[in-house]
Amino acid sequence: MRKFKIAQIGTGNRGMATLRALAEYPDRIEIAAVCDTDPEKVKQVADQYGVPGFSSVEELLNRASFEVASVTTATPVRQVVAEPLLEAGIDILIDKPFAETLAEARQIVEVAEREGQRVAVGQNYRYLSGYDTARQFLAQDRLGPPRHLTHTVLTHRQDRGWRTDQERYVMAVMSIHWLDGYRWMLDDEPASIYCQTSKSRTVEATGESHTSLIIKFQRGCVVQLTESFGSHRRWSHPPQLDCDHGTLEITNDQLNVYQVDSTKPIEVIPTHRASMDQATYLCLADLLTAVETDTEPPNSGQDNLQSMAMLEAAYLSAAENRIVDWAEMRIPS
Repeated sequence: MRKFKIAQIGTGNRGMATLRALAEYPDRIEIAAVCDTDPEKVKQVADQYGVPGFSSVEELLNRASFEVASVTTATPVRQVVAEPLLEAGIDILIDKPFAETLAEARQIVEVAEREGQRVAVGQNYRYLSGYDTARQFLAQDRLGPPRHLTHTVLTHRQDRGWRTDQERYVMAVMSIHWLDGYRWMLDDEPASIYCQTSKSRTVEATGESHTSLIIKFQRGCVVQLTESFGSHRRWSHPPQLDCDHGTLEITNDQLNVYQVDSTKPIEVIPTHRASMDQATYLCLADLLTAVETDTEPPNSGQDNLQSMAMLEAAYLSAAENRIVDWAEMRIPS
């Protein structure tokens, strides 16, 4: 495996977490530069890692030597950050969701394809949760066809910074992880999506704080997600997938298999759960391996257009109070 020079663009909380994670893999990664529009912050971080710091992408491209960029800027500016990098011949990893809207995500992918570069998306919950292990288990068809999945996540969360000023909140911050996980686990595309949202006065944010979605997948599985950032009782129920011959409970650490009237799992399957730092690295490693092997990464921008389209369809459904047919999203199979 070769060693890659990486530039980190964005030094907020997510950017700093990314730098800490990547610094744990010096045999694979050399942190070559950092970039942020905040000159004081970028100098502080550059000094901390002993690398040059830059206050614009243009300056970074003109003066730094690197092969791959990690982009963790605020979502609304990711398109204007990503496109110059791709046009300069740089492969990029973009934190999820990799754009604020599906239209912006499409444009990033189009530029990457035109320039012959790769875009990967930091869908770290593929490694943090049990979705990937569940995907492998379901491929064995031991429980029969998946029929219905129920997932509830209730918490009280108050963010600070740019995200609270955006029209999109709870679904763009956390539900995007679950949407990506459902389709990855089921290895299927949606058929339709229905969503309703509401907003709590106790959460200081412009966008929605509560959401409920129903997603019908092409092969018949129905998913029901309820998520809240404004609950006064923190409570979660992990994804529970009912199949014809058993129920699969999907936790971060293990898969629990139940059958009729079993009060305890009849089988427990450990997941491949990674730590947060490992998951961050693995998302980038998918991209680096793709560069080495001249292939597309499994977390490619093209792949993640489906997750972005699910998010877009949910917001469209809530805004227009109707079921959104997947064909409206115009995502190639």
